[in-house]
Amino acid sequence: MDKTVVVTEYVDSAGLELLRAQVRLFYLPDSTGVHLSDVIAEAHGLGVRLARITPDLLDAATHLQVIAKHGVGVDNIDVAAATARRIPVVTTPGANSTSVAEHILSMILCLANRICAADSALKSGRFRSREDYVGVELRGKTLGVVGMGRIGSETARMARLGFGMDVCYFDPMLLANAPGDTDGYRRLSGLDELLCQADFVVLCLPLTAETSGVVGAHELSLMKPTAYLVNTSRGGLVDEDALCDALANGQIAGAGADAFVQEPVPSDHPLLRMENFIATPHVGGATREAMTRMSTDMAEEILRVLQGEQPHHAVNPEVLS
Repeated sequence: MDKTVVVTEYVDSAGLELLRAQVRLFYLPDSTGVHLSDVIAEAHGLGVRLARITPDLLDAATHLQVIAKHGVGVDNIDVAAATARRIPVVTTPGANSTSVAEHILSMILCLANRICAADSALKSGRFRSREDYVGVELRGKTLGVVGMGRIGSETARMARLGFGMDVCYFDPMLLANAPGDTDGYRRLSGLDELLCQADFVVLCLPLTAETSGVVGAHELSLMKPTAYLVNTSRGGLVDEDALCDALANGQIAGAGADAFVQEPVPSDHPLLRMENFIATPHVGGATREAMTRMSTDMAEEILRVLQGEQPHHAVNPEVLS
């Protein structure tokens, strides 16, 4: 196949080998000093993780036939601009659902059992008394899932079956007349109702114009003072200043985040100084297994389109007709 595919950032070698077998591959991590803007005009296919794909880049991409996201969040891709140019944007849903769900539960366990605080105190010589690190059990606690897609559903399943948690959820993207319960989880009518009930709130939403800032000062004020918030989706879902205030004032018990508005998060970010806050650098889906699945799924979707086949996971399917 006489096609060129550009991959912007590190991906697992499994997907790269699939591409190399059928197309000319331009892998930017191997090309020091070369930027996407330098090679976009040659690309028939584009594989991207967090690199921003703007209308200006797309204007220069005169041969581009497909943009494949290594993951599911497409907030770094101007989908409207791609759609206007009839370029399908595809994703790899399901490839990292298990990994992210496990990461969410890891954060919940660390917060509930104060593992990070105890670890830090012990290593720094500040540890004095075990009574300073008394945690809470998960069994019987209420998990509130905001967004019941693949990751939210998997998190709910693990929490209920593995830890005996009660699960409620709210999903703003479900139709109002959708079934009231899903697999025994209680569907609530609004976010406020969930925030009032949940002991642990997890955000499993994409970042869109509608979900930006979905948790701010008002929402945090509704949470129990013993409750915890975990966000592994996108930083823009949470008002970080309001969260910092809520943690400092004891309005909620703690929070964890794998995503921030600015990434990588600056080391002097106020949240990183909070003892009741834990953080990871957007690595929730970065297990070996998930990286292999995302890489191969991304490559397979690119090849389907370049071979004239229908992709499996287009976010703008209207361009395929």
